Parts: sequence; structure tokens; C-alpha cells
Amino acid sequence: MKLKKGFLVVFEGIDGAGKTTQANLLRDRLKRKSLDVVLSKEPTNSMYGLKIKKLAQGERSSTIAEDEYNLFINDRKVHVANTIKPALQQKKIVILDRYYFSTMAYQGALGLNYQKIKEENELFAPVPEIVFLLKIPARLGIRRIQKSRNEEPNLFEQEENLTRVHKIFDSLKENYIVPINGAKPVEEIHNIVMNVMDDVIDHYLTKDEQYTLFNHYIKAI
Repeated sequence: MKLKKGFLVVFEGIDGAGKTTQANLLRDRLKRKSLDVVLSKEPTNSMYGLKIKKLAQGERSSTIAEDEYNLFINDRKVHVANTIKPALQQKKIVILDRYYFSTMAYQGALGLNYQKIKEENELFAPVPEIVFLLKIPARLGIRRIQKSRNEEPNLFEQEENLTRVHKIFDSLKENYIVPINGAKPVEEIHNIVMNVMDDVIDHYLTKDEQYTLFNHYIKAI
């Protein structure tokens, strides 16, 4: 199916909220609908993203919050230029597992001004059509990390820090943010996501594609 234009969908939330699971489910579902989809995540595997991942595993104490933030900005600039904008220009649906809202929440929890982070990122990073914000308590996120990943939380995932991160996520009220109770069963969350996505996709389909889908639906009745 062809879209009038590409659009950007983001999954956000604290560690353990289920973002990766839902991003993968959405990608698979949309591909079954014959839509062009690109799934990506942040931090990326750019030189900046790899440094961020290394910091998360134990070297964070040697880096100040501003320097860490600059790594996120540089990583995102590479991501936008090489992946996000080209896919949008090709009229694809781009699904992201984390975006600048995570930077707002996590770096904001370290004391940086998260509204300023938003403004700085939106100077170069496309604003999403939809942000699915999966909301869970910090303690549940940590339990999920320990159980599903069979690992101890890294320095970005400690409970006190995740609680501050959660509060910032909770304060985001943009009209494109769709809050979802991340403690619900996986399939129930996916159904909520698809109910929203079906409406958006219908809006972005060309008239010819809408006509084809309508006729297909009528014949199926």
C-alpha cells in the first residue's frame, strides 16, 4: 500500500516498559498490511551511540551530564540524517524504539532542563506523528529487566533514577502523546496501539488505496 507521505511513530517509557516488544509487534503487523516500514532504535551504533552504551555499562561516573547529552545529540543527528529523514522522504512509516523524549526524561533526571532539550532537538529532529508512552512504576521496570533479560539493571536503570525519569515522562502532555498502562498484557497493549494506528494509516493512505481497501472490505462482508 502507498501512503501520501511518510510518518514517524515512537515508543517511549522507562527501561522495562516494553517498548522494544511493542515496536517489533507493530513493525510485523504493518508489514503484513503490505506497508513500507523502517524500525530503528536509539542510541544507534554510530560512534556516539556506542560511547553512550559504554557509559551505561559502568563508565558514566567519569562523564558530566552536559557531555553525555552532547553524545545523544550527535548520535541523533547521524540517525536523523542517515535513517529517519530518508525513510520519511520515501513515504515509509518509521518506528523508533526511543527518541528525544528519552533524552528529555533521562538527562532531565540528571538536572538538565528538559524543555530546553526538547527545543534543541526539534531544531533538527522531525516531530513524531504519534508517541506511544508506556507507563509503569520504576520498581516494575527493574523487576522486568532482572527477569526477562536475566541481568542486573545498569546505571541508567536504578530505581531512584528511574522514578525521576518516570515523573518527567508523566509530565509530557503533547497532543500526539498516547499514554498506555504498560502493566497491561502485551497483546492488550498491542491492540490499543493498532486501534490508534489504523486511524492514522487511513488518513495517510492515498485515495486509490482507500478505495481499494473499501472495496475489499465490502466484498468480504
